[in-house]
Amino acid sequence: MQRIQFILTVGFCLALAPPAGAQERIEASDDGQEVVVLGDADVGAQVIATGRGVLYGTAPSWQNTLRMQVGALQVADLNGDGWADVVVGCYSSQSYPPYPDWENLIYYNTGGALEASPSWVSTDEVSTGDIQVGDINGDGYPDIFAANGGYGMSPSVIYWGSPTGPSTTPGWYSQEPGNAWNNYAILFDFDHDNDLDVVTANQGNSTSDPYRPMFAFRNNGGTLPTVPTWQSAETSIQNFLDFADYDGDGWEDLAVSKWANFESGIYKNVSGSLQTTPVWTTGDDDTDKGVAWADVDHNGWPDLALGHDPTLLYGNNGGVLSLTWSASGAYFGHSELRFLDVDRDGDEDLAEVHFSNGQTHIYLNDNGVLSATASWTYGSAAVGTAIAFGDINGDHWPDLVIGYSGQPCVVVFYAQPPVVPGDLDGDEDVDADDFAIFAMCLAGPQVSTPPPGCDGSDFARADLDADTDVDLKDFAGFELVFTGG
Repeated sequence: MQRIQFILTVGFCLALAPPAGAQERIEASDDGQEVVVLGDADVGAQVIATGRGVLYGTAPSWQNTLRMQVGALQVADLNGDGWADVVVGCYSSQSYPPYPDWENLIYYNTGGALEASPSWVSTDEVSTGDIQVGDINGDGYPDIFAANGGYGMSPSVIYWGSPTGPSTTPGWYSQEPGNAWNNYAILFDFDHDNDLDVVTANQGNSTSDPYRPMFAFRNNGGTLPTVPTWQSAETSIQNFLDFADYDGDGWEDLAVSKWANFESGIYKNVSGSLQTTPVWTTGDDDTDKGVAWADVDHNGWPDLALGHDPTLLYGNNGGVLSLTWSASGAYFGHSELRFLDVDRDGDEDLAEVHFSNGQTHIYLNDNGVLSATASWTYGSAAVGTAIAFGDINGDHWPDLVIGYSGQPCVVVFYAQPPVVPGDLDGDEDVDADDFAIFAMCLAGPQVSTPPPGCDGSDFARADLDADTDVDLKDFAGFELVFTGG
């Protein structure tokens, strides 16, 4: 993979067209703070490193064909059919060559397979930096919150859900004072009144107007106000947010990562009200991008990961944070990071995607300790922009979705769990839970389709003799494994 030049901006890139005759390709991030100049000899995508216990293979299991700029990804069942769909938020920028389309998309999932082309396309086309999914209005259907912005500082919107999926046309528009470029949003009930509030991380749109406060929209019984009900005292450039009760008082506090000249930190939640100034900061005003909470070391307190150079982990001991881990690598230029127990061994692993070099890293957690070097690395010729996890193919293991600015702009790696005959729920054990699944799939001889209550992936695993049915022969084999015979 060849990167001719990496430019880290602290202002805004307003003129990116290359000289006449140049073969350079220029990619700008969704917040306009980063630019990468790509050569015309970039190699194809490839897995660079894979270690013991990593569940993803050497090539994507699925990818789309669109050339777009992905700002955000979420995996959720949007139409209530029991299968996880992929939601894609797309941004516009001054990249070169230009990107002509940037609608938001949904790839619906039918029986464990994503459609080749998105059948849900938003009617609006504005720059979306983040996508969040949740039931905001309390009607039982998942809604999509699109954190919008771009140089036009388009308002954020909500696509309201329905029994058949969200509307393609927004039904709610934010009205931030002075407008704002929303980089990220989080849906979280921080006041504990049983509805989802919204907090956004923001910036301005030019070197003469670069900063904005964070905003919160407090939900009142399913009604979200269009004008923020809270804002931070500081105006700055923020990019990612996450909630956790880091001090053990029963109220989840807000962690935020901030760009150059501002210190990432934590805003304390006092009985449902966020303080306007941070209670803790890193003490470093470097270019941070990405925060996430997880109890990495199993001591009962959430630890804080930060997209820094390098990636950092602040361990939490009784509400006191201290630096306990840093990643080892040649280069760091984050777009996003997330915690998830990808190998299902009972502890939280850390995944990150980088804009600067197109790489996705997974650091496995071994009994409370993150690996210093990436356990799995996937490098792409395109710049990395977003990452998400979810069970797409229905095997009960988390699949990995990565977003890019380029073509393809979305790739999926299906998890490749260890094969244990009779392990129908994918927990590497054969127990009563597997017996219950097997019983639902047992439908007599010569049945090639799953009976009610048994999905296709369960049926395939229950067919131990691979003769396209689940019958008494399979039961005999399952019984041997189940009883340890």
